Amino acid sequence: MTSQSNSILVAGPGELDPQFAAQGVLDIPSGEGSIRAIVADGQGAYLVAVWVSSQCWLYRIFSDGGLDTQYGQNGVSKWSFVPGVDSLPTELIMQPDGKVILLGKVGDDPFKRQTAITRFNVGGSPDLVFRTRVLPDIDMSLPAGCLQADGKILVLVNRLNSSTTEHELVLYRFMSNGDPDGAFGGQGFVNILFNDERSDGKSVAVTDDAKILVGGTVTRDTKTTKAVGRFHSTGALDSSFGRAGYWESASGLAMGKMIVDGDTIICVGNAQVNGSSVAAVSRVTAEGVTDPAFNNGTAATIDIRADFPGLYVICRSVVVQSDKGIVFAGEAGVSIKAYVGRLSASGAIDSGFGDQGLFQRVEESLVYDVCIQSDRQRLLVASDLGNTSRLPQVLGIRL
Repeated sequence: MTSQSNSILVAGPGELDPQFAAQGVLDIPSGEGSIRAIVADGQGAYLVAVWVSSQCWLYRIFSDGGLDTQYGQNGVSKWSFVPGVDSLPTELIMQPDGKVILLGKVGDDPFKRQTAITRFNVGGSPDLVFRTRVLPDIDMSLPAGCLQADGKILVLVNRLNSSTTEHELVLYRFMSNGDPDGAFGGQGFVNILFNDERSDGKSVAVTDDAKILVGGTVTRDTKTTKAVGRFHSTGALDSSFGRAGYWESASGLAMGKMIVDGDTIICVGNAQVNGSSVAAVSRVTAEGVTDPAFNNGTAATIDIRADFPGLYVICRSVVVQSDKGIVFAGEAGVSIKAYVGRLSASGAIDSGFGDQGLFQRVEESLVYDVCIQSDRQRLLVASDLGNTSRLPQVLGIRL
């Protein structure tokens, strides 16, 4: 519950923080569009990517929610992967040198867009050395990426092979200058099939020992499971992980996002429980087995309160606090409203966060990305207000 101390409003955990922007909400100056990514820039500020006017617009915001008007041109860097062609941002990947990689899709036909990647300098100008890469074939989902410790870039794509018309999950690797890494998989990429089944990729991450993790969903007939595969830096499958290189959840779960936290892997998504859709969080050990210390060795499932409970639940974002509490986010309901929830390190819902473990927006809204401000005990949420006519916003929620 929000309290007042010496005339300064202090939010409780799971509430909008009045010390961020305007009572916890920053309206992105574009006034329209969809905010798709947020990332800490390593200098105490944050970069956001907005899809507006068929372009990618990048902004830099300070820790209190103020805008950096010196970023780009008059506070914004506008970009198209291909001039005049609809360009959708999907992820921002920060480099240690302050440059930022923009991952997205390009194409005027929403069913025929291709993955694209480019890079920006510290001040928001395009990195002309890196240039822009548009990957072959149609991307049937949203690409995901991450940075290796050596500066190489991994990009995960669900592509439609133009030659075979088959769906393929493909992991590409690029050198730090943007050139394809031909040594990876012997051809610059590897094809991935979780246990030789139909596979949809959602996330890619790198462990401290330079192993590569790919997270996604396996579909067998009409049933789905979360899956994680581990690979050596060469692209070869690491058969010592899980069962012959893969971990799979119980049936009925689907992947929304995978991240690495120390020696554990956190997977969020949704599950079907007694015919109802719920949010689901799994924790996997470094050995590739379901963590027995988390929710008694099973996925934690969370009912999301909504106008039509159990009909529609999406969970696509997750971060881990320093105390190992897990914060997850998405949207739910027929009217589609954003939510943020928190679990304890053991997998129990944190009833001290928001309203019995959940923060929920009262307006129609969506969530695309989240980022922790560890020095402020605050979560930054990239959220659209509205589902059709959208207003991109950043929410500051107290942790």
